[in-house]
Amino acid sequence: MRTGDLTTRRLPADEWPKLVGTLLESVWPSMHPTEDIVMVVESDGVIVGCTSFLQAWHMDGAWIREEDRGRVSVARALRNAMQETAQRLGAKEVWMMATNDESRRLCEHVGAQVTHLACDHFAVQFGVS
Repeated sequence: MRTGDLTTRRLPADEWPKLVGTLLESVWPSMHPTEDIVMVVESDGVIVGCTSFLQAWHMDGAWIREEDRGRVSVARALRNAMQETAQRLGAKEVWMMATNDESRRLCEHVGAQVTHLACDHFAVQFGVS
């Protein structure tokens, strides 16, 4: 779509290296080229704005009953179920959120890498029903 001197388009995966210098610079190498979408706004062929739509699995609510938190077998069984499910889904990565010390320990136990996001999360609704 062209508006004035601006062109808006879906950026094909083979052009994702053009995202260097944007906030997607560190994200695009781990994106899935046939499932994830990058939209750009260009002026004279130069990217002046971009965003991405990522299909990501988010695992939420991972929990172990307080009196069973010291049982390695429970954590191991839960970790194995998480890994098997992720593999069956073909997920390259699964996002987990830790909201307290217990959930942080569980994330660490399953081998999650800590990524501190210095941002706020918003739920944007576009009127899709």
